[in-house]
Amino acid sequence: MPSVVDLAAVWTPNPDQPYTWAKLFGLLAVVVGCVMAVVGVYAVRSTWRGLDPAGRRRQLRALAVTAGAFVAVGAALVAFGVWLF
Repeated sequence: MPSVVDLAAVWTPNPDQPYTWAKLFGLLAVVVGCVMAVVGVYAVRSTWRGLDPAGRRRQLRALAVTAGAFVAVGAALVAFGVWLF
């Protein structure tokens, strides 16, 4: 008859197993979040530089909100990925 220790060894996952699905999805979330934040900031920066100097001041608030939204969503996704990883 198997002992309790033998049954526990069967049902306990290997602690030396390097990656699981959660770690894979966590890593993907970190990468996608970082890419999202960088792409958002780059898009706003290139839009800002493409505007004529007279119209830059009027668009400052909209561009800042857009960059902030991309960075906030990207940071939230990175935080979720770090929590999973």
